[in-house]
Amino acid sequence: MPAVLLAYHRRGGPLSLELDCQPFACEFWPFALLATYNAEYGVSRYAPGYFGFGTNGGGEMFAIAPDGRIVCVPFIGMSPEAELYVAASWADFEQILGRARR
Repeated sequence: MPAVLLAYHRRGGPLSLELDCQPFACEFWPFALLATYNAEYGVSRYAPGYFGFGTNGGGEMFAIAPDGRIVCVPFIGMSPEAELYVAASWADFEQILGRARR
């Protein structure tokens, strides 16, 4: 599990937010289920190196890409080629979260 995600959960960061940019919503998965959801969705098989941590509620998974970018990838046809760029890094993503409505 990425250390930045662990730290976010330990700080008690909000788990449901409305973002001011596409994909406009973020629902973090419960900490205790992160590994389970990544396994059940086949993240390591369909998007090797990615780590899923939530959903936009519209069929896409929030993930940390191998290079540290934050992206959304579709649950169906999960593929890095179909990703939607969200932020260049976790630090940039936290800035987006800081502007979000809870």
